[in-house]
Amino acid sequence: MPEDGIRLIPYENVLRLEELAALTERFVRLFGINKVRLTGGEPLVRKNIEGLVKMLAGIPGLDDLAITTNGTLLVEKSDALSDAGLKRINVSLDSLDPNKYGAITGGGNLAQVMKGLQAAREAGLGPIKINAVLLPGFDEEIHYVEWANREGFLVRFIELMPHFHGSSWNFKDEGPKVEQIVNNLTRRFGEVREMSRSVKSPGKHIHRYRIPDRDWTFAAIPGVSTPFCGDCNRLRIDCQGTLRLCLYGDQTMELGPLLEVSDEEFAGEIENFVAGKTDRTLDHIGSSMRAIGG
Repeated sequence: MPEDGIRLIPYENVLRLEELAALTERFVRLFGINKVRLTGGEPLVRKNIEGLVKMLAGIPGLDDLAITTNGTLLVEKSDALSDAGLKRINVSLDSLDPNKYGAITGGGNLAQVMKGLQAAREAGLGPIKINAVLLPGFDEEIHYVEWANREGFLVRFIELMPHFHGSSWNFKDEGPKVEQIVNNLTRRFGEVREMSRSVKSPGKHIHRYRIPDRDWTFAAIPGVSTPFCGDCNRLRIDCQGTLRLCLYGDQTMELGPLLEVSDEEFAGEIENFVAGKTDRTLDHIGSSMRAIGG
């Protein structure tokens, strides 16, 4: 978050929770989508987020409902989210050092996140996955793997996106790539094996690894060093009802005008839009991540 804040969206431009749930129900029913993740920004600051979770959890055919959060509100929200039907969470946590964490987040409290992780575990929100973007000079992969396996979490290392458009951080160097992370862990812990995937499904771009000597696991997402545009099957809807095909592009479609149309017209419009998707066209995030989210 930049020091001068961000441009706020007028309330009348934000879709109601019922409208977001209705759009989701159509995507599930008409296109067979079975996995939804609520992200942000920070989704837990949305008023009555547990109400949205309850609506989504009741959609037939939606098998996997998760939230990606920074974890700062999990202490107060975990029980309500679990009661509403949430199954699991991903927590974005880019440093295990309190001072580094504070610097990255602009004053965030790491201890509060740790308490939130405990609250989420007690509420039955699992498995808990930790998303860590290792920044230049903030290499902590050894500590992450030790801590996550001790606590029963799965840590996933995500490569830093280049040219982080709209960020208040200016990185002179790129973050470590997955190959470097694996090499560093090999030097520290010995053999690191990539776990075979029995079935390679479209949209599954996570590589899982095991350290046999410790019986530890971790995962990595090589989105920069190994782009996976060819079989990416994700769509993103923001709080204003804008449908995006890719963070690395500016192709968008407004869904608000389609709220009241027939299923046939809705499906046709979506299919035409998705058919125009191309491979990654930019070498940076297409629009500010402050406004879209991770």
